[in-house]
Amino acid sequence: MAEETTERRGRTIEPQSYQSNGGQWRPKAILVTHEGGSVRTLPLVAHVDITFATEREAKAYAVEMAKNWIDERS
Repeated sequence: MAEETTERRGRTIEPQSYQSNGGQWRPKAILVTHEGGSVRTLPLVAHVDITFATEREAKAYAVEMAKNWIDERS
């Protein structure tokens, strides 16, 4: 299934949250940056203690986590 993407300050955020062994959802996002003809990716994963009951909640958290990461470095 194709993931929804979000743009932020020239970077693309791809939420890729996943279900852990315990059944909870772990927030994860991939930041994609296009620089000088090349593509750079950076995975961001929430702390192991941060989990959600649904994929939707985990994806929302992952997107906000990635936005905050970008804003802190811009």
